[in-house]
Amino acid sequence: MKKCLFLTAASCAAFSFGLTSAAVAQTCSEYNESPMLADIVAAGGLPPVGERLPAEPLIVEPAEQIGIYGGTMVDSTGGNRLAEFRHFGYEALVRWSVDGGEVLPNVAKGWDVSDDATAYTFHLREGMKWSDGEDFTADDIVFWWEHVETNTDIQSSPRGFFIVDGEPATVTKIDDYTVEFKWSKPNGLFLENLSTSYGVRVVQFAEHYHRKLIKSLNPEGVAELMAAANAEDYTQWWAANVGSYGKQSEYNNPERPFVQAWVPTEPFLGKERFTFQRNPYYFKVDTACNQLPYIDSRAWVLVSDPEVQLAKTLSGEVDISRVNISTPANRGVMFQNMEQGNYRFVTANSADMNVADLRFPLHYPADPVKEAIYSDKNFRIGLSHAINRQELIDVIFLGQGIPHQIAPRPESPLYNEQLATQYTEYDADLAGSFLDKVLPDKDGDGFRLRPDNGDRFTVVVDVNNEFKSDWGDMMELIEGYWESVGVDVVLNFVSDAVSVARRNDPDRDVFLWLAENGSGRLPMLAAREMLPRDKTWTEAWEKWYDSGGSEGVEPPANYVRAWELQDAIPTLFGDAQSEAWDELVQIAADEFAQMGIALPMGNYRAVNNRLRNVPEPLLEGWLYPGIAPANFSTFYIEPSSQ
Repeated sequence: MKKCLFLTAASCAAFSFGLTSAAVAQTCSEYNESPMLADIVAAGGLPPVGERLPAEPLIVEPAEQIGIYGGTMVDSTGGNRLAEFRHFGYEALVRWSVDGGEVLPNVAKGWDVSDDATAYTFHLREGMKWSDGEDFTADDIVFWWEHVETNTDIQSSPRGFFIVDGEPATVTKIDDYTVEFKWSKPNGLFLENLSTSYGVRVVQFAEHYHRKLIKSLNPEGVAELMAAANAEDYTQWWAANVGSYGKQSEYNNPERPFVQAWVPTEPFLGKERFTFQRNPYYFKVDTACNQLPYIDSRAWVLVSDPEVQLAKTLSGEVDISRVNISTPANRGVMFQNMEQGNYRFVTANSADMNVADLRFPLHYPADPVKEAIYSDKNFRIGLSHAINRQELIDVIFLGQGIPHQIAPRPESPLYNEQLATQYTEYDADLAGSFLDKVLPDKDGDGFRLRPDNGDRFTVVVDVNNEFKSDWGDMMELIEGYWESVGVDVVLNFVSDAVSVARRNDPDRDVFLWLAENGSGRLPMLAAREMLPRDKTWTEAWEKWYDSGGSEGVEPPANYVRAWELQDAIPTLFGDAQSEAWDELVQIAADEFAQMGIALPMGNYRAVNNRLRNVPEPLLEGWLYPGIAPANFSTFYIEPSSQ
C-alpha cells in the first residue's frame, strides 16, 4: 500500500511499498535513447543505454504522450538559488506525486516501515549510477549521513526531521542496495519530510568523489584546496565550493557527480546565461522504454528584475513563467500578449494557506511598549476587522480568493473552520472597539497614541516586493484600512536580499511572509508554523522553553503547550498524532498570533506552446516543492521549434 497524504495518519502508519513500479507493470527488453547520446555510444564514448540504466529503472508516464528527443528548454532564474528544487534538481529517495496526493518511489524503488514507525528500510535500484558512471549504492547514503549531515564542521546539526526527541537517526547499510533509518521512538512523518525539497540532500553526495573534500578524511588534501581558494574557515569554504541544501555551489562544479536529469558542464556563477546538458546515466524511462529526459539541455537566463522577467515571458523568450510574476495582477497583460508570445495558460493550484502571513513581535527588546501592544490579542483582532478583505481580493487579486486566516485550506482533512474564518469580517466600528481597549487615546487627526510618551503608535512593515510583486499594492491598501481606524503605518519596501538579512533581527517590527503548506497533510509537516517559535519575536520565551525554565522569560501557558505539541507531532502516528494536531490548531485559534488575508486561488503559469507534457493542473507549494514534481524529465519540445 502506498503512503498516503490525504488519508488519516492511522490508515497510513504501517505499510510496505512494493519493489516494482506500480505505475506500469512491464519489462523492457531493450531501451531507446537520445540521438545525441547514441552518437557518443557509437563513437565509443559511452556504454550502451541498457548498461547505463539500473536493472529496474523508474517508469514515468508522460502527461500527454510519448515525447520526442531534442531541443533546449529556456527558463529564468533570479540569481538567488538555482538549487531551490522548484524548477530544477528535485530528486530524492522518495517524491510527491504530481497532484501531491501520495509519496512515491524515486531513487528508492520501494520501502518498508515498521509497525511502530521507528524504522524505515529503503530498497535502492541495483545498477543505478551517478552522472559519472559510478554505482549509486547504500554506501553513498551512509557516507552522506556520517560525513556530511552529522559533520559539525559543515553544519551545526542534521535537518530536524532526522532527529526524534533529541535522538539523531541511526543509518545502517543492510546490503549494497538496502539502507535503514532507525530511532528508538516513532518518526511518524518521515516519508512526507523526505519527499520535500529538504530530502534531496540524502542523494547529493557521492562517496567516491566527496571523500577528498571531507577534512577529517583528507586533511592535507583539503588544506591544499583551501589554500588555493585563499580560505581559512572550512565551514565557509565548504558552503562556497561544495554546498549542501540550496547553495549555489551545489551545481557550480561540473566535476561533481549528480543523479539529476541535467548536469552542469561548466561553472555557471556570474553568467548571464548558462546551460546544463542531459545526464546519460539518468535512472528514469517512459512507458515506451525511452530513457529520459526527452529534452537535451536546460538553459537559464539570469533575470533579477520581475518586470524584465515578465517581459521575457510576454515575448516568448522563456518556456515557463515563474511563480512570482504569474499573479492575478499580471493575468490581463499576459492574456493580451498570448498570441504574440506563443504561450498558453496552465492552471497552477496553490497548496498555500494564505497570500500573506502578518506576524507581530511578541518579544521586542527595543520597545517594551510595542511588545505589550502587539502581545494584546485585542489589538490584533482590531486590525484584522479593519481590513476589507473582499475589496482587497477584488482589487489586488482580481476576485481570485476568499477571506481567510492562517489555517489549512478547506480541502485539507486538517481544516479548522474557527481558525480559518475568525475575525475576517470587515467592520470598522468593531475594529475600533477592539483597538480602543488597547490604545484609547488619539491625537487631533484621529491617530492612536502610545501610552508612555503620547507619540503616535506606528506599525512598521517590511515589504519584499521582489518576492511577491503584488505585496506592495496589497500593503498600501492595508495601510489605508489601518490608518482609517487610527493606527499609523510605515511601509518599508526592501529587496529580497535585505529582507532575508533582516529576517532574524530581534528589533524588526511586523514581519510579512507567505503562509505555505496548506493542502492535504502538509500543514502537519509545518506544525511549527502554528504559533511559530522564532528568535525575532519570541527569543526570550524560546530560551526559557529550551532551557527547561533556567533561562529567559516564561511564556504564557498556551504557548508552552503549543510548542510541546509541535515537538510531539512528528514522533506520533495514528490517532495520537491527529489528537495532538487538533489540540495545537485549537490553541492557535484561541491565541490568534498570526493574521492572514486571503486563500490563494486562480494561480497559473504561462507555458510556451512548444513545450509539451506539462500536466494540468500544476500544484504550487513549498514542502510540496511546486512545480518540481510535475516530472520535468518528461517535458519535450515540438520538433518544429527545436
